[in-house]
Amino acid sequence: MIELACPESCSYLQEARATAVRRENELRVKETSKVNPRSLLLEDRALLALDAIERGIVNVQRGIGGVEFRDLNDAEILAAIETSIKNLETEESGLIYEHRAASSRIDQVSRRVRATLDEVTADVPAEARPRRSDIVKALNFARDAVKAHIERGGAGVTDSDSYIRYIALFYPWPEETTKPLIL
Repeated sequence: MIELACPESCSYLQEARATAVRRENELRVKETSKVNPRSLLLEDRALLALDAIERGIVNVQRGIGGVEFRDLNDAEILAAIETSIKNLETEESGLIYEHRAASSRIDQVSRRVRATLDEVTADVPAEARPRRSDIVKALNFARDAVKAHIERGGAGVTDSDSYIRYIALFYPWPEETTKPLIL
């Protein structure tokens, strides 16, 4: 799902998803055994926000929505999520200020994540819409997941892309891009 726009009916994609979920769950349980297990649980509103965050990241990697960074790595994603958290916290305080990252790529990913959150929440009825606290929880959850993927890569690995590879498995390409390539 990173390089190929695999159709949803592909048996290899389905097997890859099942294997990835199993492995990720095992690793998350092992890595968080020292942490409060309640921190692993997200309510429906926060899950909706997490879905929007991950969708925004995948769309940037694929070039859906105008910005394309095929070589997006986990460190950039982590920085973009942290920038998004800072901006939400600043907004919560009543200040009108946008924090900037050292890289314009990171800023663009952060803006795309925020735009996707806004798009998704606009389509949800008000009573089910994620609150700011739900969005912050989802961003913190995503930050922890990216950090875990980076740490799994080992010391000195700065261009890991295991997180983006993992989440990309679960977001289908637009239908027109999944048509067979062989005529």
